[in-house]
Amino acid sequence: MSGQPIQPSKRALVICYSPIASDGRVTNQIRWLEGAGYTVDVLSRGPEHPNASGKQFHIGYPSFVTRVAMHLFLTHRARFRRLISKHMPTAQLHGEQYDLVIVNDHHLLPWVIDVVPALAHGPVVLDLHEVYSGNGTSLSYRMLIAPYDDWLLTFLTDPVFTKHLTVAEGIANLYRDEFEITRPGVIRNVAPYEELEPSTVDPDHIVLVHHGYAAVERGIDIMLDAAMLLEPRFSLVLMVLGDETSLAPLRRHPAVAAGRARFRDPVGVTEVAKALNEYDLELIFFPPRFANNVYALPNKFFEAVQGRLGVVIGESPEIVGFVRDLGLGIVVDGWEASDLASALNSLTADQISAMKQASGRAAVELSTRGEGPRFLAEVGA
Repeated sequence: MSGQPIQPSKRALVICYSPIASDGRVTNQIRWLEGAGYTVDVLSRGPEHPNASGKQFHIGYPSFVTRVAMHLFLTHRARFRRLISKHMPTAQLHGEQYDLVIVNDHHLLPWVIDVVPALAHGPVVLDLHEVYSGNGTSLSYRMLIAPYDDWLLTFLTDPVFTKHLTVAEGIANLYRDEFEITRPGVIRNVAPYEELEPSTVDPDHIVLVHHGYAAVERGIDIMLDAAMLLEPRFSLVLMVLGDETSLAPLRRHPAVAAGRARFRDPVGVTEVAKALNEYDLELIFFPPRFANNVYALPNKFFEAVQGRLGVVIGESPEIVGFVRDLGLGIVVDGWEASDLASALNSLTADQISAMKQASGRAAVELSTRGEGPRFLAEVGA
């Protein structure tokens, strides 16, 4: 008895240079592609991703001392060879064939352009995520990292890429105008829908939270300064990722010493919304220090909505419309710690409760349920 021939599964390769298990955007890509019938292989720094049913290829990562030395003493191309190319599993990928390749961010672009054309017999999509040019304020960044990033970005116009994506409308316009490419498609950093209810607001104990990477450039210093100016009914929780270099100065901040702010352990990307649910207001206060802050529409915003929190932002143009139109929170007038503290001190428990209820009403719309079909259409899956 003969049956119909078994059709081979479509294969996709998802490439990223971040630690993939903590990257919500790349996790969404993998889940959407697997749900569309693809077997997804992953090329990343690891660890293995539980949602990818295909092969896992691992990128080596040199030590901190090695990375600093390479940035100090080598040309851009030599730096790339020593930091990236020699650590890529190029030989292991030989002979693999993919119907679709998704490349995340800019770190691997010269290698991608050399190697991926032999692997791909379908679209090669470059998801740029955010802005990588001028994405920092420190002297070391401006002297060592920024010129290297600018060199890497010269590769994003290579014809191997059939489509570009990014996270927000303003960033799409920036890439179109600065690099003269077809305007990237916009896929928001949404979070999976969570079946949660807003937690009750205790008027005498209102808990603020900020989660994600511990990046001072993104305003965590202002949030801590504001914590010292808040009424006693407020406290701040930091659920942040980072190494000791980034975390140590935060732990020494007077707000932590005074008990106005505390740290809690971060959780896996699939557990973020549930962990946030016990709190009241998410602080997403990104001062316009560089373009990435100006055009930010971060995953933490969508995770806060899934956690059923109110949202406190500054005049971030990509987020303002959501917050005001849907009643999700407040927009602070000004970027100083005193501006943030004054806005928070003016809130009542009833107002905060209403914001949390509004997040509950918006949670389905602002989730992966709506964004997944748009992603699949953008990448030609």
